[in-house]
Amino acid sequence: MTQASTQPYIPDEFHVRDLYHPDVMANPYPYYAHLRDLPIQFGLEDYPPGTIPGLDKPYPAWVVLKHADVQEVCRRADVFSSRDIMQEESEAPTLMLVNHDDPRHAELRKIAQMAFSPKRVMSDVAPWMETTVEAQLDMVGGGTVDFMQDLAPNLPALVMTKLIGTPEEDYVLLRRWANAFMVTSDFTLAERQQCNIELWNYYQSAVDQRYADIETGKPVPDDLMSAFIQTESNGSRLTREEVVRFCLTLVVAGAETTGYLLGNLIDVLADDPEMYATLRTDRSLVRAFIEESLRRDGPVQRLHRVCTQDYELGGAQIREGDWVAIFHASANRDPAVFERPDEFILKRPNMIKQATFGHGIHHCMGAGIARNEAAQMINSLLNRYSRLESAGERVRQRGGLLNYGLETCPVNLVV
Repeated sequence: MTQASTQPYIPDEFHVRDLYHPDVMANPYPYYAHLRDLPIQFGLEDYPPGTIPGLDKPYPAWVVLKHADVQEVCRRADVFSSRDIMQEESEAPTLMLVNHDDPRHAELRKIAQMAFSPKRVMSDVAPWMETTVEAQLDMVGGGTVDFMQDLAPNLPALVMTKLIGTPEEDYVLLRRWANAFMVTSDFTLAERQQCNIELWNYYQSAVDQRYADIETGKPVPDDLMSAFIQTESNGSRLTREEVVRFCLTLVVAGAETTGYLLGNLIDVLADDPEMYATLRTDRSLVRAFIEESLRRDGPVQRLHRVCTQDYELGGAQIREGDWVAIFHASANRDPAVFERPDEFILKRPNMIKQATFGHGIHHCMGAGIARNEAAQMINSLLNRYSRLESAGERVRQRGGLLNYGLETCPVNLVV
């Protein structure tokens, strides 16, 4: 599998402070493997100055890499808070659900689950999604394309316009804003700040208009924006600002990461013609293929928690107020759970233990949508093209530790 143009970064001494080395960010897995064999370390200076608008200091953090430890942190939401102090101190918008603790998190998640009805996010969207993927493939045709530039980011952004209820043609704007919000992108600090402002203003305007339509009795579409406004739980509804934040959260959490997921899937197929042929022959394996990719090459590297009390984790004495970075990507390649973890095994018996979508109360609500987008893209490619071949070097992003994805993915689509 092509990782980058460099060999894995192997220093004389392994320490979490080196996780921000550019070659480690491009191919972090060998480094994770060495660090997993060491006691849990403190000292990752996360989000260096210049990464996030308004934040001029890094956050020293414990680095949690083993599967059991990552799951424990996710499970113990009573000890490890999801409140994002770093983001609160920055000029970036805070997100819904992912940055909340119970009891407010439970209240918000109940409303979100009611809004995310199976009909609204699955059955109504599925036929549209198939048509949309086919239209995207019609535009690229066959021959050589850069999957990461021409295809991967488009579908997730288009899905967000459909689900939330904004003009489909705005998907190009959403692509840019979501990419800028993620700290793995190459935007300057000023560009990132401007994109955050534009993203907020866009959804604030759309939400204000939807409220006005509802208040004046105009018919409104049955989309997530309407559902977020109108859904009530225990006599409570979301505030107008919370509706804006929910829309924003869906875009930045769903569009960018799903684009990376699609690229990582194609990365595997470009290196393994036999895998492509196998999937063309037996479509029942497509879901397993996606799941194993989520495990081995998941698009999300790590998330954060704040310890709310003194706590022992994996032999480490974590203090109240300490910042904790949990690396789902490392957990997914822990040999204590997954045999031959660096290999892509299509029929891996325990792939369901992959940690990419989180665990516990913060398990990703959009996991089903992302899986469906991936399945539709892969099945449409298999229907249309007899082969998918590598057409040059694929380069991994090395701008940060949040995501694991490709910047370029040239492939040859053979009809």
